[in-house]
Amino acid sequence: MPVTTVDIPPEQLSFIDTLVKDGFARNRREAIVRALEFYTKFEVHTWMGPLILRYGIRKLLISKGSLSELVSGLSKNELYEAGKRMGKTLRDCVIALKLDVSRPENHKRALQILEDEGWGSFAVDEDRITITNPIFPAPLLHGYLETALSVKLSRLDTTEDIYSFAKKKIKLRARSS
Repeated sequence: MPVTTVDIPPEQLSFIDTLVKDGFARNRREAIVRALEFYTKFEVHTWMGPLILRYGIRKLLISKGSLSELVSGLSKNELYEAGKRMGKTLRDCVIALKLDVSRPENHKRALQILEDEGWGSFAVDEDRITITNPIFPAPLLHGYLETALSVKLSRLDTTEDIYSFAKKKIKLRARSS
């Protein structure tokens, strides 16, 4: 790996040293490399002033409390329908990646994007999608994932901090001659 030397302002170097002292990084090098990885992953170079852009689409930061207030008072059906409408946005986010999130082989990558955006931790296999630490209520996520991934889901009984959705198998009828 090439070695690079840069001048770092004293206040930034002090911050890096605090990260190391507090155990967030083993050393200055790790802190700087991790910062550059996040800079790349979150496309910080495309941000313009107060605008946060990712995948060419504007993002915002909102507290969990504000988000809870936004969805409070909505029925389960209203949350599901809102999720279905919102699910189209994931398809927009991945246009630049030329990624078809409706294809099952791309579901894992699609859910990784949502995870990177702070929606929760996702696990997916052929039969189900499981979400731990979800930010949205289950009905909203249910509708969102169905639309975004073009798949029918049914909710499985789980604890409140874990949602699990089974992928419904669609049986094709044979044509009659």
